[in-house]
Amino acid sequence: MTLNQSNLLKIQQEKIFGEPQHLTIVKPCTIGEGILKFSMADFNDYKNIFEEGRHKVCVFIPASGSGSRMFEFVRDYLYRPSEKSRLLVEKMFRQIPDFAFFDLFSEEIKQRIFAGEVDWRFLLSFLMDKEGLNYGELPKGLFPFHRYTDGVRSAIAEHIEQSTLINAPSISFHFTIQKHFVKAIALEIEKIEIVTQKKFDVSYSEQDESSDAFVFNALKEPVKDSKGNFIRRPAGHGALLPNLQSIDSSIIFIKNIDNIQHFSKSSISILAWSALAGLLAEIRSALKIVNDNPSFEKLVEINNRYGLYTDSELSKNKSPEQFLSLINRPIRVCGMVKNEGFPGGGPFMVEKNGVVTKQIIEKVQVVDNAAENLLFSSTHFNPVMMVICKNDLNDMPLELSDFVDQDTYLNSTKSFEDQEVHFIELPGLWNGSMYFWNSVFVEIPNETFSPVKSALDLLDPLHMASI
Repeated sequence: MTLNQSNLLKIQQEKIFGEPQHLTIVKPCTIGEGILKFSMADFNDYKNIFEEGRHKVCVFIPASGSGSRMFEFVRDYLYRPSEKSRLLVEKMFRQIPDFAFFDLFSEEIKQRIFAGEVDWRFLLSFLMDKEGLNYGELPKGLFPFHRYTDGVRSAIAEHIEQSTLINAPSISFHFTIQKHFVKAIALEIEKIEIVTQKKFDVSYSEQDESSDAFVFNALKEPVKDSKGNFIRRPAGHGALLPNLQSIDSSIIFIKNIDNIQHFSKSSISILAWSALAGLLAEIRSALKIVNDNPSFEKLVEINNRYGLYTDSELSKNKSPEQFLSLINRPIRVCGMVKNEGFPGGGPFMVEKNGVVTKQIIEKVQVVDNAAENLLFSSTHFNPVMMVICKNDLNDMPLELSDFVDQDTYLNSTKSFEDQEVHFIELPGLWNGSMYFWNSVFVEIPNETFSPVKSALDLLDPLHMASI
C-alpha cells in the first residue's frame, strides 16, 4: 500500500468509527419559507419562458448504480429467510404477470406459472443468476421498467424517449455508467432509435475509480478479497462532480435513473422539468441586471420574489464585492414533492459558521435526536429533479469543486457476503457537492416522483400504461 493509500484508509476509518459529523439543522424548508409554490398556469408560463429562450440542453442521468438492491428481498429470502422477506416474495409471485420483465420469460415458463407448476426457488434463481436473466448484476438503467405493445423498455430507453418531449433546439444525453456495460447500453439505445426512428446524441462517462472508498467490517478492519487486495466501492454520486463539470451545455437537466414514469404518465414530469428551467432562466436574467449594475437593494427585491438567499446570507454579503461573488455561483432549481413517507433526503435550513443556507439533507447525515425530530417534521422530499447552470452570469464556466463542502459526507452501511460493511461516500452530488450553490426549491406535483428502490415499486400505477 502506498503512503497516500494508507493515509486515505486511516482518514476514512476515522470518519466511519470516530465522532460523527456535526450537522446543525435549523428547521425544515416549507412553503413560503424556502420553498416556492406555483399554480399550473405559472408552470405553463415558465415552460414558455424556457422554450422561448431556445436553450441548448443536456440531460444528465447518474446511471452507474447496480439494480441488485431492487432484489435485496429476494436475496434475503434465498439466503437469510425471514417472515418479512417471505411476504415480499409472495407479493411478487402473486403479481408477477404485471411486471414488464415477465414478457421476457419463455412461453414454457409463463405457462408453468399460470398452471401453478413452477418451482419458485428455480424462478428466483433464474431472475438473479448469470445463467438466467442476471438481474443480480444488471445496472438499474438496463432493467426492464415498463411494458409496451412493441416490447419492454429499460429505464435508460425511457429517459431518452421522454426527454425528447422537452422543447429545445438541441438535446444531448449523458449517462454516468459502469465501463463493462457500455456495449449493452449502446445496444439498448440502438433499440430505442429503431423504435422511434430517431438518432440521439448520447455520451457516457465513468466514475473515477481513484475516488472509490475503502470498505470496513464491524471490527473496524478494512475488508480484503481472496487475493489480499483491499475491497473498494464507488463513493456515491459526489464522485460524479468532475463528470458534471465536463458537460458543455448552458442548461443541464438532472434526474435519478430510477425516477421515470411510464411514457403514458410522463406529461406532468416534462411540464414540471421545463418550468424549473424557465424559472432558472428568469432568475439568471434578473441577477444579470444586478451583476451589470450592482445594487444591493435590487438584489433584495429579487430575493423577495424568488427566495434565493436567507436573511442570514444577505446580511453577511452586503458589500458589492461580496454580493457580486454571491450571485455568480452555480445555480440549481430543484423540484420538491410533498412528503408522503418517502425514504431519503429533503430541503432544510442548515447553519454552518454562523450562516444559515438552504440545503438538501439525507437521512443518513442526521445522527442526533434533536435533528432527527426536525427531519420527521419535514413537509417535503427531494425527488432529484433539478435544472442547473454551472456558468457565471457572464456565461463563463465555474470550477464546481470550489463550491463543495468537504466536511459533509455520507456514512453508508451495506450487506456484503453475509456481513454488514461500512464505507464513506463523498459529499453527495446534490448535498455537500452543491452546498455553496445558489439554490431555489419549488414544489412540484407528486406525480413526477416514482422511484424504484425495490422491484415491487414497479407495481405502482405510475409505472403502468394508461388504459
